[in-house]
Amino acid sequence: MINSILAANPHITIFGIDIYYYAIIIVSGIAIAIALFAYFLKKKGYDPYDAVDYALWIIPLAILGARLYFFLFPYDGQTSNWARFWNFRDGGLGIYGAVIVGYVVGYIVARVKKQNFYQISDLIIPGLLIAQCIGRWGNFVNQEAFGNVVTDPSWQFFPFAVYIDRLGGWYQATFFYESLCTGIGFVIVMFMLRSKHYRTGWLASFYGVYYGTVRFIIEALRSDSLYLWVGGFNTGIKISQAVAIFTILFGLYRLCYIYRKELYAKYKSLFSSSYKETVASLAVLGGLIGVSVVTSVILFVVGEANLVLVGITLLVAALLMGCGVAINIDRLRRFCKDTREPAVCTQEGKTVKCVCPTCGKEWSFTAMDWARAVFKDRQPPERLPVAVEKPEKAKEL
Repeated sequence: MINSILAANPHITIFGIDIYYYAIIIVSGIAIAIALFAYFLKKKGYDPYDAVDYALWIIPLAILGARLYFFLFPYDGQTSNWARFWNFRDGGLGIYGAVIVGYVVGYIVARVKKQNFYQISDLIIPGLLIAQCIGRWGNFVNQEAFGNVVTDPSWQFFPFAVYIDRLGGWYQATFFYESLCTGIGFVIVMFMLRSKHYRTGWLASFYGVYYGTVRFIIEALRSDSLYLWVGGFNTGIKISQAVAIFTILFGLYRLCYIYRKELYAKYKSLFSSSYKETVASLAVLGGLIGVSVVTSVILFVVGEANLVLVGITLLVAALLMGCGVAINIDRLRRFCKDTREPAVCTQEGKTVKCVCPTCGKEWSFTAMDWARAVFKDRQPPERLPVAVEKPEKAKEL
C-alpha cells in the first residue's frame, strides 16, 4: 500500500528541514480555500484582497483552536501533556476546534469591517469544504482517523478499508468516507451559490446540517475518537458527535431564520386571530418543554453515554424554547384581557404602556427583552455588488 510507503518516510527534506506530507496536504487545502474565497468575494462585489485580511486572522487562531480541541478532549486512555502544546510537529489537531474558533474570529473581523457576516460565511463555505476534502488525505499519510477492524477478506481493499501498519490489519477507511462526503458537499454548495433562489445564509446553514450529519455518522465508526472528559473521568461521549448535534441544530435554526417570514405566515394562517395564535404558541412551547425535560431526566438516569448526549441536547432545546415562551408572554400582555384585541403600545426602556383602542383600558408591564435578544439578528444590511462602469469605446475618426 502506498500509505505504508509514505508512513515509512513521511516527509521530504529541504535544506535540512523536514517537511511532512501531512503539512503539505493541509497547507494546499488552505491555499485553495483562500483562492476560492477571494474569487467569490470578487463575484459578490467585495474587494478580493479582503480574503487576505480574513485569512491572516482566522487561519492562525483556527489552528490554535484545533490544537486546543485536541488537548481538551484526548483519546480514550490517554492524558494531554500540556507542556507539549506548542510542539505542533508532534501532531494533534481537531477540525471542529478550527471551525468553531474560525467562526467566532470570522464574525469579529466581519463586524470590524462592517460586512454582513452571514454573506461572508457563505463565501467561505465552498473553500472550507474543499479544504476538508483535501486535508483528510493527510490522515491517509499518517495512518489515522480510521474505523473498526475489517476481518472479511472480501472487504479488505481501498477505499472501503485501509491497512494500518502499526496494528497489522485492515480498518474502515473513515478518513476517505469523510473526504468523499465533503467533496460531494462542495459540489452541492457550488450549485446552491449559483441558484437564482439563493438567500444569504443558505451555505452556512447547509454546512451545519450536512457536515454535522456526516461527522456524527462517521464518528460512530471511528476507533480513534476524542472523548469528553470531566476531570479525570471519561464520560464515554465522543466529543465530535456532541459538537455535531449542536452544529446540526444551529444549522436548522439559521435555516428557519432565513425562511422565518414564510414559516410564520403559514403558521399564522392556521388561526382566526392573533390572540388565539399567541395562546396556542404558548401551549405548544410549554408542552414541548415539559416533554424535553422529562425525557432528559429519563436519559440521564439511564446513564448510557450517547443517551446522556441526547439528554443534554434536549435541555438546551428546552432553554431556547423557554425564551420563546417569554417572548409570547410579552405578546399576550399586549392584548386587552376584556376584548382580546391588540392594544396600542409604546415602550420606554423596559416598561411597556398599553391602551386598548376599543374599551380605553390602560395597563403597563415590564418587557422580558432578554428573551428577544437571544434571537435578535445584529447583522448590518447586505452589501450590494459594486457596479463597475465599463469605459466607453473611443470614437473612430
